[in-house]
Amino acid sequence: MVFHQRSRSKQTQPHSFDYQPVDRWLEALRQFDYDDIHLKISGGEPFLDRKNLRDLMIGLSEMKHIRVGIDTNGYWDPAYFRDVDKSTFWLNVAFHPSQLDFKTFFPNLLAIRDSGFHIPIINFVLAPENIDQFDMVYSALEKEKFFVNISTLIPTGIYLSRKERTERELNIIEKYNTPLDNYFKVIKPETKGRPCFYPAMTYYLMYDGSIRVACIDGTARNLFTEGPPPIPRQAVACEYQQCVACADMYRALVDEPKLKRPLKLYTLEDFADEVQEYRREGSIDAAWFRSQIKPVPEQDLTPLIPLTPHVPVPDSPVFGYSDQPFFEVRDRDRISISGWAASQKHGAVKEVRIRIADEEIGVVKDFFSRPEIAINYGRADLANCGWRTMLFLPHLRHGEHQLIPTVIDADGMRADLPAITVKVVD
Repeated sequence: MVFHQRSRSKQTQPHSFDYQPVDRWLEALRQFDYDDIHLKISGGEPFLDRKNLRDLMIGLSEMKHIRVGIDTNGYWDPAYFRDVDKSTFWLNVAFHPSQLDFKTFFPNLLAIRDSGFHIPIINFVLAPENIDQFDMVYSALEKEKFFVNISTLIPTGIYLSRKERTERELNIIEKYNTPLDNYFKVIKPETKGRPCFYPAMTYYLMYDGSIRVACIDGTARNLFTEGPPPIPRQAVACEYQQCVACADMYRALVDEPKLKRPLKLYTLEDFADEVQEYRREGSIDAAWFRSQIKPVPEQDLTPLIPLTPHVPVPDSPVFGYSDQPFFEVRDRDRISISGWAASQKHGAVKEVRIRIADEEIGVVKDFFSRPEIAINYGRADLANCGWRTMLFLPHLRHGEHQLIPTVIDADGMRADLPAITVKVVD
């Protein structure tokens, strides 16, 4: 159940209780006539709307056949939920060091646990900017008997163009994650057409009441006006080139030889138990894991480079372009932008720094191939010039603003790329 659609602004955005009150959500959930239900609530941050969530939790606590998992950042006051029966609730708490420092996160986490919430998993999102904190954070959490899951970084946000992981990152991943989880989260095998039981036992319920059969396209209905769609009671062929890679999803594949346990309603505790067993055994098959990580081959552009460039290289030491000239957004929205940037001397650049309204909001340090740029300028060393990122905008007044990408090369030479106009509307 995707509980919220919240922007980062202080303005109210559509979320579950804008569409239906708590009692209607509870009434809708009662119509699922199964002996055992695992309801996973995600967001957004579900605890932002603490009053309605508290009322929902009180209602769900009376339905003893439903066990509820809630994804949260753990940054809220547990005292508000002191009178809620927590026996059927489990929290999946994510620690993002770039969003909250550990000295603030840790005491609140302990307070949440001391208030009676079950916390089977703490997710540590392994990213370049927080990898140096890993040993300290892992040790502190382990001493308090928390299970720490190592979440591998997926290509998103400022890391959309990231192609390789560092040796330190790979060492942590192979030591703390099972081969099965690394296979699907890092290596990402093809799953299209493979039989899978996940749709036979899963619905996706959205904040507006739309409900679909797991990851099967074309099955959506409105829960409140049409009821849930029929669910298949057998394995169905995966529709996607690669599994979305949630732990309970690929564990439902019928033909996966790495699966050693029977199919079941896979919970957070099941995942924690399986990973902890692997860590106790210490059966790290590093040779197999590393053999599956194949570097992305660089395209040889030499045959494609014309003798006479289509376009002369600019006189500027660094140069480039932004692909999107204009965005219409709401306050504090998230946007996806891209472009290319090159150095006359070095070919590749060091980074692209992005600012708006005199505030820096992002830095891109990973680049991807744009062979058309190399061909246009007649220089193969300009190929790895593509950049892209997803960014949250800061609070901006209504009207138009200029978002400026600034390119910097290895010598510190810099230049602003053409500005991107951002229009903030109601």
